[in-house]
Amino acid sequence: MELFLVSDVFGRTPALETIKKALSPAVSGIKIIDPYGGVDHKFQTEALAYAFFMDHVGLKQYQSILTDSIKPWDFDIVLVGFSIGASAIWAMSPLLSPDHVQKAFCFYGSQIRHLADTQPAINIELFFPRQEPCFNVDDLINRLQKKNRVTCEKANGLHGFMNELSPGFDPACYADFIHRLKTALSRLKTQAP
Repeated sequence: MELFLVSDVFGRTPALETIKKALSPAVSGIKIIDPYGGVDHKFQTEALAYAFFMDHVGLKQYQSILTDSIKPWDFDIVLVGFSIGASAIWAMSPLLSPDHVQKAFCFYGSQIRHLADTQPAINIELFFPRQEPCFNVDDLINRLQKKNRVTCEKANGLHGFMNELSPGFDPACYADFIHRLKTALSRLKTQAP
């Protein structure tokens, strides 16, 4: 099983490397996909990171980066995405084969609200923050959880609770979800063909 961590607008950072290290006992191979080709821009704020991402990459191009990154792998892939990475996974989920991608875990993908009619072809778990400033989280969850292959959960943290660079970082929420991901990945590994 190969695990792909799909970064948020901050890209490949020491914080994401920490998540990779935390999950490594549960998975044999972990790759990081980011929108900047591995360059850590050391953004000072989330707003600066978001503006740079929108000006230089955008969601459609990030989807292409993700597609190109996972194409060489024949099967047994698990995707874990954060924020815009989660939204990219969701946007391309109708095109993914369950024979290729075993499961996806998507954290606080706020752009999913614009793609709510999407019908994933893979099993996907969506973890939303307890609130978002631009939309009602409960309304979106109610709409999405009616879909096949989709489960939704509202976490106790705010947007960015898994990224220590984000103002929404929540150490307790982070620790809980790292533990839950490790458990889920261990289970998936035993189910792999």
